[in-house]
Amino acid sequence: MPIPYISIIMPVYKSEKYLKMSIESILRQTFTDFELLLVDDCSPDNSGAICDEYAKKDSRIKVLHLAQNGGAGNARNEAMKVVAGKYLCFIDADDYVNDDMLQKLAEAVTDYPAKVVIFGLVEEYFTENGEPLGNHAVCYYETKTLKTQQEVRNEVLNLEEIDFYGYPCNKMYDVEYLRSTGAFFPKMKFNEDIIFNIDFFMDVDSCIILDIAPYHYIKHSGSTTGSFIPTYFEDIMVKIDRLYDQFKYWNMLTDENLNFIAFRYVRYMFSALERNFDKRSGMNRKQRKEFLKNEFNSERYKRFEPYLYGNQYIGIMANIYKTKSVFLCLAFAKMISIIKNRFPSVFRKIS
Repeated sequence: MPIPYISIIMPVYKSEKYLKMSIESILRQTFTDFELLLVDDCSPDNSGAICDEYAKKDSRIKVLHLAQNGGAGNARNEAMKVVAGKYLCFIDADDYVNDDMLQKLAEAVTDYPAKVVIFGLVEEYFTENGEPLGNHAVCYYETKTLKTQQEVRNEVLNLEEIDFYGYPCNKMYDVEYLRSTGAFFPKMKFNEDIIFNIDFFMDVDSCIILDIAPYHYIKHSGSTTGSFIPTYFEDIMVKIDRLYDQFKYWNMLTDENLNFIAFRYVRYMFSALERNFDKRSGMNRKQRKEFLKNEFNSERYKRFEPYLYGNQYIGIMANIYKTKSVFLCLAFAKMISIIKNRFPSVFRKIS
């Protein structure tokens, strides 16, 4: 069998409603030198059968039926062991891509075979009934070719600022280099994508950023991105700690960079506090106070406290958080909770 130029991994679980749309968007690609690995994660619906149906029709499609459900990260890990392509893309089973996406990615590395290509995406919001709620393009403002480790490292916080860094679906990875890093998706309820990318980018010395948005990332009300996650605080703080460790490894813990990471920290801290007001958290007033006091006494708070300053919405949160006032912090978090539940469109704009 000829070696494909691009491998695509698609985890599949309870996806029968959208799976055909996603697969068809790949089969319509103007660039045809690819393999598609469909990973059936013990899906209880008809998704596995749909995968087998497409595999019979197209020799470029392979199906992995996992023995037990392990989540999207585990499904990607299993498929990464067997991909044959020079480059690798991840596509989710309820998303779709433009017909020329692979063509543009392949063209990007023709003259300069970078270790990773980053591109934009369009976030499309829908209700549980499939009614559209709007969309939001997340795209870099210019095409860039980064040819040294330092150039890549200098760009990371710019990528993180527009939420580009964490996505695996807006990147094409060099498979040989990926395997050399040992990067994999950890077993987490939430946030495993950013940990995978932090591990991958530790020593990357070449990267192409494209000013295109060919990937359509579908967000449904009630999906993982919008549902209650009991381990949210623990998982999101792993991201903060790992970003700090990465910049320490790079010898880039400048005041400016620490201020940026501190902003991320306070933003996620208030997000966690807001979630603690959800009935599903099982937390009462006393427990919320203890939760906050414990974080005030943590090494993480002490590390970032000197850098909690700034303007606008995040700056307000940082200044409130820096007071260490349990009353003010919880009152502000309660206000966020009210806005999130009663005025979701406003919440999306400010969050």
